Amino acid sequence: MQRWFIVTLIIILTVVVIAVPGCGMFKKSSATSSAKADPSEPLTSSWSMTRTGYQPPFPPAVPGFLVDQVFPKNPVWSISVSGSQLALAYDGRATWFNPMGMNTKTNPVTATENADKKSCTFKGGGNLSASKLPGALSLLGALTGGMEDISVNYTDTIVVTLTSPTQITATITYSSSGSYTGGKGPDKFNYPGSLTYTGTKK
Repeated sequence: MQRWFIVTLIIILTVVVIAVPGCGMFKKSSATSSAKADPSEPLTSSWSMTRTGYQPPFPPAVPGFLVDQVFPKNPVWSISVSGSQLALAYDGRATWFNPMGMNTKTNPVTATENADKKSCTFKGGGNLSASKLPGALSLLGALTGGMEDISVNYTDTIVVTLTSPTQITATITYSSSGSYTGGKGPDKFNYPGSLTYTGTKK
């Protein structure tokens, strides 16, 4: 039970992957939070998103408000043209999750657009690290005997599809792995998951 709870905490961090506004601990995306629509690229716009689900479900011991902080329920996504491909920003961030104060580095993102320009797949990833659990997560970590030297690597794939001129759907699939030191010493984990969203053009 303790191990599952620890892994759940790490999942929240990466999503586990998953800063606190104004903390300045991770780099924002170069894309702006308000994208200008391009008639030749129907996906380009600012989109009001609504989270519709995530898998696997979190145990009841994990507070809903914390899950909602890490995986925003109603973020604004902005899709714009950057060079020769589309770029995606999440509430002005480079990550679709809130790192909750962890140091975050993102890999270059590859965007592959369908020929009809009504769907695009964004592939990236990165890593997160912290010497200890930050902020509210430290309160949960205390229940497990503490967590230190946390290191997480993750990959992600985001598929955005235009379902009407003013509506999109999005599926995020991720895989995370890493290590940490807990009350019983060093440990490792591997964890996959997914989230779904719908969006309305602003």
